[in-house]
Amino acid sequence: MKAVIIDDEFWTRDSIKRLADWERFGIVQVEEAEEGLSGLRIIDEIRPDIVITDMRMRGMDGVELLRKLTEEYPFIRKIVISGFDDFAYTKQAIQSRVDEYILKPVQAEELNRALEKAASELRTARGLHAAQPMAKDVMSAVTEFKDQLSRQFQELQAEAVRESFDALETLLRSQANAAPGLNHLLYKHFMLLLDELMAKAGIDSSSALPAQAGAFFVTDFTPLEQWIGMLRSSYVSVLEGTIQLRRSKGRIDIEHIRQFIDRAYAEPITLESIASLYFVSKEHLSRTFKGVTGTTVMDYIIARRVEEANRLLQASASIKSAAEAVGYSDLTYFHRVFKKITGITPAQARTEAAEER
Repeated sequence: MKAVIIDDEFWTRDSIKRLADWERFGIVQVEEAEEGLSGLRIIDEIRPDIVITDMRMRGMDGVELLRKLTEEYPFIRKIVISGFDDFAYTKQAIQSRVDEYILKPVQAEELNRALEKAASELRTARGLHAAQPMAKDVMSAVTEFKDQLSRQFQELQAEAVRESFDALETLLRSQANAAPGLNHLLYKHFMLLLDELMAKAGIDSSSALPAQAGAFFVTDFTPLEQWIGMLRSSYVSVLEGTIQLRRSKGRIDIEHIRQFIDRAYAEPITLESIASLYFVSKEHLSRTFKGVTGTTVMDYIIARRVEEANRLLQASASIKSAAEAVGYSDLTYFHRVFKKITGITPAQARTEAAEER
């Protein structure tokens, strides 16, 4: 196995290299980089199994680096090293897409426990074989499929979810020689995505998710149609149960909707999409929400986005990272909205926070 350490502090990289029991975990090559961009070049060159990264770095920071890894190398195990002050920011910014979080200063026991877990899961997933890197075009297709699936789930489109898994099965069947452990990794990956989607939608996983789905174990010899079928039935079962529950309710639960927005404000949600999720007209939702909260649905969404963006900026996130973390890809629009709500620009928010520190 191979690992890459990415941190702009020499002493932190040196501590990790000295404290980790690399040989015990079968890690034979360890490279290091001072920031995300040079780290990505090393990752592209050696294709490591594990990446250990800080979040606050000059140049490309940890948030951007992890986003790149999720898109281009989804099967690399990721361990975050974080300072105490920005730990909460780290967890929110990367939305639980890393395997382990370790607080600075790095302790040998905690570091080795994280490495042991990552190495053990990699061996299990690969059936003790050395997996070949997944073809980049297939990797890109899987990432696109995840985004599509997330949108369909959020919009409660059960039939579209069925069709998406049919398309995924067709795609994977076209790959003549799947890498060892790939099926297990994909199954686990999509079950974790389902957990994340249920959490965002406020769905109780203990009652909604079929019991056999969590206990189902995929090996290199599990038929493709069997484990894809388990994923398909799990997603659809959760969606159909949620649809039935929401249709059966006789009134709008504004507190539940507000909690949904608090979890999903970074997603492209609108008054229309929320109304359809709860099977009410947008006019009825708009009137009821404003009557209870004193604000409109869209104003509430924007306020939550700006509030979180402001918190990220004060924790030293870049303006681009803060904007994207709360759902804004257009930086000009983000600047305008942020100043309208707070009275200051994002750059001023960062500067004021730095001066206070």
